[in-house]
Amino acid sequence: MTLAPACFVVATALAASSLAHAGDPVPLTKEETQKALAGKSITYGARGGGAAGGSIVIFFAREGRMTLKMTNSPRSSSGTWSVDDEGRYCIKVTSGTASDGCRHLLKTDTGYALRTGGGEIVPVDKME
Repeated sequence: MTLAPACFVVATALAASSLAHAGDPVPLTKEETQKALAGKSITYGARGGGAAGGSIVIFFAREGRMTLKMTNSPRSSSGTWSVDDEGRYCIKVTSGTASDGCRHLLKTDTGYALRTGGGEIVPVDKME
């Protein structure tokens, strides 16, 4: 009786399984999200995109303040941000028209993306 063929089958199946998901976006941990966002801005496309939707730019100040602006509008919103235990960044709007909410920051093969509350994955166009 030999176990080598069975071990090979299991090892091959595990390797194929991990390769099949190699490109999946990976949520950052609480610490990774905090480090990635503190003192930086992210820009991502608004729903609808193009001239009608513009882009959203959020600046995450190190001390926990945030500002949010649509690139096609003179209006802006401000408030605070934090990272919850699930690794999601959460914004609390104190002035302006933006909504409070939490989103996962994801690492992708090409950079970063956000997972919206509805589960949609939106690429981050710029992080600086």
